[in-house]
Amino acid sequence: MTQHQQLPPAVMKIVLGAELERQRLRAEVTQEQAAQRLRCGQSKIAHIEGGSGIKAMELDALLDLYGADDNDTAYARALQAESNRRTKRGAFSTRFKQQMRLLVDMEPSCNELLSHQAMVIPGLLQTEEYMRAQFRAWRPSPTQDDIDRDTANRLGRQRVLDNTSQKFWFIIDEAALRRTPIGPEAMKPQITHLVEVIDRPNVELQIVPFDIGYYMGQSHDYTVFQYEADPQVSIVYLEKHDGGEYVEGAKKTARYLDLFDQQKAAAIGQERARRFLLDFAASL
Repeated sequence: MTQHQQLPPAVMKIVLGAELERQRLRAEVTQEQAAQRLRCGQSKIAHIEGGSGIKAMELDALLDLYGADDNDTAYARALQAESNRRTKRGAFSTRFKQQMRLLVDMEPSCNELLSHQAMVIPGLLQTEEYMRAQFRAWRPSPTQDDIDRDTANRLGRQRVLDNTSQKFWFIIDEAALRRTPIGPEAMKPQITHLVEVIDRPNVELQIVPFDIGYYMGQSHDYTVFQYEADPQVSIVYLEKHDGGEYVEGAKKTARYLDLFDQQKAAAIGQERARRFLLDFAASL
């Protein structure tokens, strides 16, 4: 069993913002009053509480206004210091483009990862042949060196599944099995790999067969990263053609958590998924 890595600085800012909001509300201070203390606009307080970050001097001013005790003050200052931690040169996430770095940092640091994929096998579950075929399908066509690099990086990311202190829950639509970048015979090892993944103690894998019919969010690819912070933090990554988008904030992320619960109810469970995958592989 390996331990969780440190939370990415961007996540620490979200945790700190939520903590400051909690302290402000407990002190019965409005955002406008907090803004007066910092001599700024109310929108800046909203952004700080939303996870934009805060300077040390501004943090101390708010903690004083909120009447924070020694424990709360020490906790907030520790969060602020961690939120300013710079990524070490040579860190694994620095191999990836900027919009991907937070995603790659969150995979090994979250307590639980929830993923729904409608059209492709999740990257963390892909075989090398599958991912190479997927990279070759990109346009404009990548070079062989690009494909080799991206494949090595994605394979490296898959080591996160070895951390049994984390929980991973994948829901895959049958369309992702049918619409494949590789031929039927080459798809068999990919299906076999999914069956093997089911036996991992920290992985749940469900399939949504076509005969289920329509279900909520069936066309949306997204991943939820959950942190057992105080307060709890969830961040949603929405996959898009141009790199994706991050959703944060309790109200917004709660909608995706509700959606994932509905999709879990629509999908078949682990053992039925195993039989489904084995039958599918036999038909190829």
